[in-house]
Amino acid sequence: MRSRLSAAGWLAAVALLGVPAIASAHGLVGKQDLPIPRWLFAWGAAVVLVISFVGLAALWPQPRLEGAAERRLLRVPRVLEVLCGAIGVAVFAISVYSGFAGIDSATANLMPTMFYVVFWVAIPFASLLFGDVFAAFNPWRAVGRAAGWAFGRVRGEAPAPLAYPAWLGQWPAAFGILAFAWLELVYSNKDDPTLLAALALIYAAIQLVGMSLFGIRPWESNADAFGVYFGFFGRLGPLHWARRELWVRPPLVGVARIVPGTTSTCVSPLRNRRRASLRPSRNSAAMRPNSPK
Repeated sequence: MRSRLSAAGWLAAVALLGVPAIASAHGLVGKQDLPIPRWLFAWGAAVVLVISFVGLAALWPQPRLEGAAERRLLRVPRVLEVLCGAIGVAVFAISVYSGFAGIDSATANLMPTMFYVVFWVAIPFASLLFGDVFAAFNPWRAVGRAAGWAFGRVRGEAPAPLAYPAWLGQWPAAFGILAFAWLELVYSNKDDPTLLAALALIYAAIQLVGMSLFGIRPWESNADAFGVYFGFFGRLGPLHWARRELWVRPPLVGVARIVPGTTSTCVSPLRNRRRASLRPSRNSAAMRPNSPK
């Protein structure tokens, strides 16, 4: 107990040292005046952080989530999965087109709003409430599965994909999230619609190439930055999707079932030792549709 409190104290001290004197705005929001003094805002946030660390270390000394059971609620037809993927592709295409051909204004163009508000803010909240919804609407996942299905219908079984490198783990996802954070918080021209549309296309192209080489499921579980990131939020909620089935469970249970080495992706990624997700079977094609999560 004493060691846990000591660790919490060190983390709290580091948080206090990192409290900024001025809160910087980001995304689509310009500089705003706080309704309270800045020093009160900064110290209040630091105190809340300290209390959270100390309370977690003192009041939750033993695991409590591992034994919780899940209960199946319903099963959805495959056509609904295809429909969700088509919607994701359509929304992505409309947003990118708006970025290139729409009004060159961050507040009037659809692309920045979709990029920073819907994609970056709304999807995590939706994942907390309804499970990993991004997996169903993921546009590059939908395109990859459609390409695999079409290839199978025309040419038969595709060559087996390469094995995803175990040493690489989820580092690509971590670097992707860091790059997005740099774009949102540091880059000065972050709300340019044309730039955002171009970056979206580049990211989608990288995902499709990765899926074609290593398979859809291994790539999206390790190297798709947003798929991994939104999936973590889905694990926090009470609903869980698996193979087109909706399961209900107590909140936070999914976090206890994350394989060691994957929970630290957002801060300090380790290797993902899930050999099943790293090494696809010889019968799975590079762009062949995988079973849903």
